[in-house]
Amino acid sequence: MIVIKRVLNNNAVVAKDEHDQTLVALGSGIAFQRKAGQVISEEKIEKSFYPKNENATNSISETLAQVDPKYIELSDRIISEAIASSGKKLSDDIYVSLPDHLQFAVERVKKGILIQNKLTVETMQTYPDEFQLGKRALNYLSKKISLTFPDDEATNIAMHLITAEEGDSLENTEGTIELINRFLKIIREMLNKKIDSNSVSYYRLVTHLKFFVQRIKKRQNQEFDADHDLYDMVVHNYHKEYVIAQRIAGIVMQEFDYQVSDDEIMFLTIHIHRINISTGENYE
Repeated sequence: MIVIKRVLNNNAVVAKDEHDQTLVALGSGIAFQRKAGQVISEEKIEKSFYPKNENATNSISETLAQVDPKYIELSDRIISEAIASSGKKLSDDIYVSLPDHLQFAVERVKKGILIQNKLTVETMQTYPDEFQLGKRALNYLSKKISLTFPDDEATNIAMHLITAEEGDSLENTEGTIELINRFLKIIREMLNKKIDSNSVSYYRLVTHLKFFVQRIKKRQNQEFDADHDLYDMVVHNYHKEYVIAQRIAGIVMQEFDYQVSDDEIMFLTIHIHRINISTGENYE
């Protein structure tokens, strides 16, 4: 028996199972006209996963609560097609990161912010199935939103799917966690602020760092042809955060002999800025 603890939107709930374990359940219309304390039919659950702890539950819940349900529905469709076509199990992270990415992509296109992904050709050649699925996802999105998206957005979606497909050894996973925590420690110390680990900004930063570390391992930069004015604006307005990103890039170069691109540094700067403006008081 699955009992709702919190309704996130029509397609997502935090619930308790028959063993009193907390889970996040997704499904089209799963929570329509439902409320906390009510039982939901397991037949309506299309995907469920168990966060590792309460902080993870809160972060996932806050992120999904801020995502329009149509992006969750679309993500479920894309993920189901990816699993059916590849036969691979995808990481649970994709059920949160993909709808969040789709919503952000729509916001960017509406504002006229078009970013060229330099790895589009390589992605088309190396991961043709995932790229074509990214193209289909854009077609679905275009019909829902009535917007036109460049092929580079298909690459971005494909990269989310590829990352979710990639399995890793325990040793590499532990190394990834250690490196992410090291970067987070640097960010905390250089911001000299308490970071709210339950915030959406923190969850997005950690997700970005996961992808960042995976790219370091694969020695593959996420390079974009971003507007130079945008880059200059980020460096000028978020100078403190930019210095932190440069510090992290220096460590990566020194220890991994990996040159972090300016575009990677810019996006890392933006994520650090988001966490900076959402945090609380300074350390004394």
